[in-house]
Amino acid sequence: MSQEKDDSNHKQLKVAIMDSGINKSHPDLNIQEENSVNFVELEKKVIDDFGHGTAIAGIIAAQNNDFGIQGIAPNVEIFDLKVLDEKGKGSIDDFIKAVEWCITNEIDVINVSFGFQTENERLKEVIKRALDYSIIIVAAAGNTYGLGVEYPAKYEGVISVNSINQDLKLLNSSASGKIDFVAPGFEVLSTDKAGGYSTFTGTSFAAAYITGAISKLLQENSFNKNLGENIVIDLGENDYDSSYGYGFLKIK
Repeated sequence: MSQEKDDSNHKQLKVAIMDSGINKSHPDLNIQEENSVNFVELEKKVIDDFGHGTAIAGIIAAQNNDFGIQGIAPNVEIFDLKVLDEKGKGSIDDFIKAVEWCITNEIDVINVSFGFQTENERLKEVIKRALDYSIIIVAAAGNTYGLGVEYPAKYEGVISVNSINQDLKLLNSSASGKIDFVAPGFEVLSTDKAGGYSTFTGTSFAAAYITGAISKLLQENSFNKNLGENIVIDLGENDYDSSYGYGFLKIK
């Protein structure tokens, strides 16, 4: 049975980025230090020593100011959960602890811009619990070059995202199978760990776009959890298909 959260006290949408950490001193990001947890090394401050999480944060929530870029949902409250090390590697145990933290802290949306290739029952169970608490989980399908979708994107209820280029065509590196949406994932400009801006490619960054889009729609009370009923640009075959999913989620 679904355990609904009480949204009446939520002044701001709470979005957790599970990744390599975020450079919170970046001038285009507004993320509070107290919203950071290091699951890789619990006693250490969170820094982005891999350079992945800062880019994800920028796509979702870079600030609306006079410079740089603007994220899709700049008004959300970002939580920086470090589960990947300086090589971009992470353990199932740390990931599970981070999901449990999200349940305890009533996170609304989780972005997972990485994946695991093999099934894990403990991972499956904690993902199901998070979904039962009405947490929306968006995950990268994986850069598997036409092979299967990675976990947790492959799990039922998790929103799985593939990447497209500027011509709305699927990247060759994208996955195939259980896909829900596609989004830009080729040379996407975003914030980087050095405090500047760089371009990034892959399903990781497409997932961040969908996290931002869903967050914005949630703020406007116009996101439908029955995914096929959202307004999309239908790409690929007519209606749903295993490469483009339902299509490109529209936010305007």
